Amino acid sequence: MLREYDRKIKRLLDSKRADTDWKEIFKTHQEMVSIIRHERLLHLLVMLTVAIIVTIVFALIIVFEKTILLLLGIPLFALFIGYIIHYRFLENTTQNWHKLSMEIKKNI
Repeated sequence: MLREYDRKIKRLLDSKRADTDWKEIFKTHQEMVSIIRHERLLHLLVMLTVAIIVTIVFALIIVFEKTILLLLGIPLFALFIGYIIHYRFLENTTQNWHKLSMEIKKNI
């Protein structure tokens, strides 16, 4: 959904058609920016929670020397890496959309 919208708004900005209602597009774009900000915040909170859990699990592995806990720690670490990658995508997309907001404003 996010990538599709990103392509759509970039194509629209590239076309610069005279019959385009830029005020309505700006309003819609601001709603999309609001949605992605909310999603970014939720993913940040989940990512931090997973990071704390991963840290606790690996601390327990070190303190109690229980390698069986690696069966829990390794998948959690993989999940954490996945969250970092997705959060980076959300952050970069949000920053890009703020730039697109400025371009849309110029067309109003």
